[in-house]
Amino acid sequence: MKICSVVGTRPNFVKEYLLNLELKRRGIREVLVHTGQHHDYEMSQAFFDCFALPAPDYHLRIDNSDALTFSARAMLELATVFEAEKPDCVSSYGDVNSTMAAAIAASKLRIPFAHIEGGIRAADRYNPEEINRRVSDVLADVIFCCTTTDVRNLEREGYDADRIEYSGDLMKDALLMTLSKYQIKPVRGDYHVLTLHRQENVTDERRLRAIIEGLVNAGRRIIFPVHPRTLRCMENFGVMELLRNSQIELCKPLGYVDFVRLAAGADKILTDSGGVRREAYLLHKPCIVLIELSWFPEISQAGWKVLTGPEPDQIAKLIRNFEPLGPHRELFGDGAAHQKIVDVLVKRYGG
Repeated sequence: MKICSVVGTRPNFVKEYLLNLELKRRGIREVLVHTGQHHDYEMSQAFFDCFALPAPDYHLRIDNSDALTFSARAMLELATVFEAEKPDCVSSYGDVNSTMAAAIAASKLRIPFAHIEGGIRAADRYNPEEINRRVSDVLADVIFCCTTTDVRNLEREGYDADRIEYSGDLMKDALLMTLSKYQIKPVRGDYHVLTLHRQENVTDERRLRAIIEGLVNAGRRIIFPVHPRTLRCMENFGVMELLRNSQIELCKPLGYVDFVRLAAGADKILTDSGGVRREAYLLHKPCIVLIELSWFPEISQAGWKVLTGPEPDQIAKLIRNFEPLGPHRELFGDGAAHQKIVDVLVKRYGG
């Protein structure tokens, strides 16, 4: 049996780690393809080093200057890889451009596509990630879901039951392993952690300025590992001036273990990331989501997450005052998603 696994961004590398180990343990041939969507060291190679992931069999190094050009080139180059390797299936993760490109290329070549982390939905269908996710789900031969809500989303949309698998969340698997391996204990510390990278927030000067104003006005210590695109936008829009004499501390993007250690010691997590809001919940951290996209509504329903738009006064108020409103429940499976996913892939495509 041979699987082509396609990765391109930080969240993909995190999810690939334990799946890669499980495939090796079972003697299954995996061809690892890195599109190059995150091509700088902090966003890409550092994660390969951190997890001791093998060097990719194919590193496509596709220029990521804009989403449409990247997606088009990724489809063409991935198709060439798939034609050469002739895998039994292609798998990819989440909602990034690399995943959609893999789904389309594999499907055009009549190779079964496995979408890991499907079924997540938000109301804005023009959101870039929402487009990627929906296209990938439509084309997938099998869709692995992180939560029971994701399963119900697919059922409501009419997906056949035999295409849907509830696996739990690979991010939970990786986080639990990391906490144990490095003896990291989550505590409520004296600082907050901020991540901000989503296109709608950082390429819109009005939104970005309003968010930064709210963060500054909160008057709290905030540690901010800055995504390269976010930093460029802050510099181009003159937003860096707002940080003078503030308690916001900028640093370079962190490797996975360093970020988990930082987040585990934080008081609250401030983010626009779908992955980081899950990590926040798993670390028992109150989470303030800086965009009006309610992916993983279970966290809001449990009272551990609140959403806000680019409203400085509201952002500052939430940072000062928001606390969890309900008990902490298990929402993302039992920590064995990587084993369940490989079980299904072997059953479907290993014959």
